[in-house]
Amino acid sequence: MYALVAFVIISCSKTGEVTIAEENETPFNADYALLLTNNGILSSQLINTTESGSDLNPKQSTFTNVQLPEISFRKGPVFGFYQKLTDCSGQITLHNFREDSSQTFDVFSDLGECSLTATSLAFEGDKLYVSYMIEETSKINRYFVRTMDMGTDEVGFTDMELDKKPLQMVFTNNRLFVLTFDMEITDENALSVIDGSTQFLIGEIGLGYDVEHIFVDTDGNLIISYRELHTVLNSSTMAVEYVSYEDGKEPKFHASNFNSFDDQGKLYYKMPTDGGIHQHIPAIYDFANNLAVLYYYENILTGSQIEFEFKIGDTTMVSYDGENNILLVGYQKIDDGNKGGLLRIQLKPELEFLDNLDLEGVPYQIFNP
Repeated sequence: MYALVAFVIISCSKTGEVTIAEENETPFNADYALLLTNNGILSSQLINTTESGSDLNPKQSTFTNVQLPEISFRKGPVFGFYQKLTDCSGQITLHNFREDSSQTFDVFSDLGECSLTATSLAFEGDKLYVSYMIEETSKINRYFVRTMDMGTDEVGFTDMELDKKPLQMVFTNNRLFVLTFDMEITDENALSVIDGSTQFLIGEIGLGYDVEHIFVDTDGNLIISYRELHTVLNSSTMAVEYVSYEDGKEPKFHASNFNSFDDQGKLYYKMPTDGGIHQHIPAIYDFANNLAVLYYYENILTGSQIEFEFKIGDTTMVSYDGENNILLVGYQKIDDGNKGGLLRIQLKPELEFLDNLDLEGVPYQIFNP
């Protein structure tokens, strides 16, 4: 079916090692590494595929089971997340699924006693970014972005204070873009731009109301998504292009936090529906043509497969295997909210269902090491 992104330098502690390996350097024989949720716990499962289908890999990843984090991010094979330890301390973990290795950082211990809330994470090279808010009184908050340098033995950091609450961060073209929200006065969004080399604030762009999400496309430009349109911000020249949608044909990728692209720059994501059992369905958005392709289960599987054999409920994850041109769809079982499955769907030369794998958890995010 078709329808139409004051400086202070002190030290932080770190443990373990995480780096991005060379292509095809995989420490275990698995085609995919899948993150699953079950009763609020995030765990991992390795998966192998053959011509006859996909199956569970008995080997265990070194990823440690954790409570499902509220703040997380992904860049390539690296998955990062923040865990609050006390009112004024936390821990950031980076796990590299290509190397199957983890690194953890204790953060904010330098602040003493405070009431702190971390709001977002980003990662680029040896730099790790965490935005946070400190409540000084019931009416006064202070906002910061902390840049952590992981390329040294003692992880140092730099704090930059902002005048608005940071909501989300992305890094592209040696610039950190911070989506902010003016809580005190206007209720409007803005974009703070920080130079990746100097860590200086080099500009701020007003975005108006109701920005939902920001992310980077395959050209390194920033996509700023609203419900009714999106803006493409050139990360080098800062030129903007506004893309609107026909009424009733909105691609709705504004609600998708984890995005996957193919080599043509098409976006693979889960799209909200108007309700029903499948509150989200797989979709692909073509930025070049402002066109979304929607993959309703009824057009791929039989009614018996959907309802009785696989028991497909809501779509929880959509990704793309570029090496094999396969659409990867994670879903929740309709009769058990803590179990799910993974569908593999061949896209070319023609749409073809390949296989289903039942899982003891609900797919959250998938990695192709």
